[in-house]
This record gives sequence, structure tokens and C-alpha cells, in this order.
Amino acid sequence: MRFLNLISLVLAGATASSAANCSCSPSDSDAGVLEFAWGLADFIGGYYNSTVDSNFPSSSKNASIVAYKKILQGLSNQNTLALEAVEKVGAKVSSFQQPKCNFTYPKVNTTSAWAQWAYQFESTVTGGFIGLAGYTQTPEVSFLMARLAAEYNGHATFIGSRVNSTFFADNATSLVSAYGPNQILSTRNATGSLGLYLGGCLSAPTSPCGTLRIGPLDATPSSSAGPSSTASAKKHH
Repeated sequence: MRFLNLISLVLAGATASSAANCSCSPSDSDAGVLEFAWGLADFIGGYYNSTVDSNFPSSSKNASIVAYKKILQGLSNQNTLALEAVEKVGAKVSSFQQPKCNFTYPKVNTTSAWAQWAYQFESTVTGGFIGLAGYTQTPEVSFLMARLAAEYNGHATFIGSRVNSTFFADNATSLVSAYGPNQILSTRNATGSLGLYLGGCLSAPTSPCGTLRIGPLDATPSSSAGPSSTASAKKHH
């Protein structure tokens, strides 16, 4: 009995020590991740606000367009909630500041072109939030990144199912694509990169474990200073 009591005391001490050594509340070290996350959500919101009304006019007599616009307004509302979530956690970090960005967007003149770009952007932002989870310093911020990734993946899946007939390919070899911050900031005109549109207003946060090499099923910390790699088996555009 005394032996069991001793084990219990040792375990309790280990738990207390672990909690003491782990910062559970967001700190200044998470400011970069939160600012990058806020910028990604703000970018998507800007795309909806600047393009939905012109491509899906409420005056349209096409019932499909009217119905589709209502769904897009719902997605825009969810994006607003994402911004509020980042702001709520960011309020706990004294150095957090909302990035002031002048985003640009491709010109779209048809509903099909709008959907293709929306799919590319939503897929990129989804992968961006997944990648940011590897750059956080505290569990609360990691939880937020996971929740945001799930939210935007839902958006991408909805839109993608309407523009891509093989959205869930039976020969896929990768999980949902993930993109590190440096990849997001690159200027390739492809899924996984937004540098052409961000206006240089976002900065990549520093990973506590070095650059993440993101593969199709995992991510491996690396001491290399090079840009993060990305899962490449699943192309969106």
C-alpha cells in the first residue's frame, strides 16, 4: 500500500513539474503565428467581399446563382467568426497586432472562374493553418490552428466538389496538403502560394523546432534554414 502511495506521489509530482515547465497561455512568442493566421483569414474575407456580389448578383433570375450566393454568404460569415477567434486569442498576447494589408485579387468575370480561384485560395489557406500548427508555442494556439484548418477545409471541400469531379481520388497518396509560412509567402501562381496577392504585409513566424519539412503524411523538424517543403501528391489547381 505504501508502495502504491509512493508511486502516486511521484506521478503527481511529475505532472506538477510538467505543468510548471509548460506555458499553457499564449505569450509574445505566439504573436507571429496569430498575426499570420489573422492575415490568412482576412485575405479570404477580402476575396468574398470584393467578388461575390459582382459574380453572383442578387437580381439574377437564375435560381441556382441565387441559392449559391446564400451559401457563399454563409461561408463569408464563418470567415468573420474565424477572424473573431484569432482576435480573441490575440487579445491575450500583448504584442499581437492585426496586420494592415492591401491585398490584391485576380479579376474574375464568370462564376466558374470565381469558383476555381475560391477553391485554390481556400485550399491554400487550409494548408496554411495546418502548417502554422507546427510553429505554435502553446496548446491554446495549436488548438485554434487545428480548428481553423478544419473550418477552411470544409469551405474548400464544398467548393472543390463543384469544380473538381475527382476531388477524392482513389489513388491519392497524401493527406490534406499542408504548407509552411515560407511556402505561403512564395510568389508561385499555384495552390500553396499567396505571395502574389499579399502585398508583402505578412512575415513568416519562427518555428520552435526549426524549419518543418512537410511530407505527404508527416512533418519533420529540420535545422535547415531553407523554405518549408510541401505535400505534393495532391494538386488543387
